[in-house]
Amino acid sequence: MKLQALNLAICGLYSQALQASTKAPLVAEDVRAPIIRPCGKVMLESGTDVRLTTGGRERSATFRLYYFAADRDNPKAENLAVREAIGEAFLNGIQADGTYLGIDEGVQFEVADGVLEATLDLTWQEELPEEAVEAFADPEASTEPMEILKQTMEVS
Repeated sequence: MKLQALNLAICGLYSQALQASTKAPLVAEDVRAPIIRPCGKVMLESGTDVRLTTGGRERSATFRLYYFAADRDNPKAENLAVREAIGEAFLNGIQADGTYLGIDEGVQFEVADGVLEATLDLTWQEELPEEAVEAFADPEASTEPMEILKQTMEVS
């Protein structure tokens, strides 16, 4: 699954949540101009990509969804409405590139300086393409790597 497809799916669900709660727009994360309230923003944070087996890998990504309420001095009511809508939108996981992803630890919420932050920690496994599996294999090896393991033990 491509991260772009996953980002698009998350943005789609978040946009639906915003429309259901406050009608606020979702803005691009690379906007450098001052934030025009109310609005939502999606950021891709940390993640991993590791080969687990000869033919598979495990990937993870953390997405943060921000909501900037219209009234920065009194955002509680809006933040509660958006929090509820986000919870509903992501309750059944995410569908991207024909793959279903459950949300590992559920959606985590935090409010700092009146800004609502929802965190989605995602982990998924993928099969590698045949070319990657073949490139990993040693064509001259006739045994599994552990079968040719040699161990020398010295007692002192």
